[in-house]
Amino acid sequence: MDLKDGVGVKYFYLDVIWLDNLLVNFIILWVTWKLSGNAAPMWRLWCSAGIGAFYAAFLVLPGFSVLSGLLFKVLLSLVMLALGFQIRSIKDFLKLLGYFYGITFLLGGAAFGFYYFFDAGIEVAGGVFIIRDYPVKVLIFSVVFIIMLYRWLWPLLRFQINRHQLVYQTEVWFDNRSMIVEALMDTGNELTDPISGCPVIVVEFELIKSILPQEVQKIYLQGCEEHLEYITKVMAESTWINRFHIVPYHTLDHSGSMLLAFRPDRVRVMLNGSWLETRDALIGIRNRKLSANDEYHALIQPHIIP
Repeated sequence: MDLKDGVGVKYFYLDVIWLDNLLVNFIILWVTWKLSGNAAPMWRLWCSAGIGAFYAAFLVLPGFSVLSGLLFKVLLSLVMLALGFQIRSIKDFLKLLGYFYGITFLLGGAAFGFYYFFDAGIEVAGGVFIIRDYPVKVLIFSVVFIIMLYRWLWPLLRFQINRHQLVYQTEVWFDNRSMIVEALMDTGNELTDPISGCPVIVVEFELIKSILPQEVQKIYLQGCEEHLEYITKVMAESTWINRFHIVPYHTLDHSGSMLLAFRPDRVRVMLNGSWLETRDALIGIRNRKLSANDEYHALIQPHIIP
């Protein structure tokens, strides 16, 4: 704001306001587009962002303050979504609306935090935030922050939202006995037996011990599942020695560890209400919980599922 003859005079640069809002709107729409998996072409996102930018520019003009009402802002968001995305159903639209508002609030909060950190000037006029001297660095930091959240935080959030869709009932047969366990499809699990090349399904010992031979149960009940010499001694005296394997594996809390695994008679996975037999796989036995809240008790690889 400048003073002219003792009277405050405000100068707004419409081109800067329009460009600022165009970029911010496009970022919000692009993240919404990525999260939703929508098939809309990129030019529709730019057109939608341009509509929102024109709206922001009109708000600072005299006589257009009525557009700052909540109803007009909601209508604008609906128009932007309808213009920018391919919408096939009400469900698609509600999902886009949720992503759109969530990213809007997230980006707005990030921008305010960086504005405060950089001590940038902020002014509100007619429902629009006017940024003094157009601090591009604030916009850049905000965008980088949103991209980092998308790359690192979203996979965790998506798992929490869809985890019930990633857990499969899995049936394991061994020596004419069977058990059913809830198995999580672990996309990062590439554990395979180095000798046979078979993928390994990891199951908690407590869940599967009822179908294991007594000598194998003894290994785990005595806590000796990491002692190769003891395992070799016990299994050498077992009639099931040809069905068991030692599989090396690495985790965040175990480096260079060993996993005792066995070749089951069969493994079936419940898919769409029907039991389907999987390809060849070994069952690895882990003597600890795999889920802190007992949502699942086994880990299965995606390519094992038929």
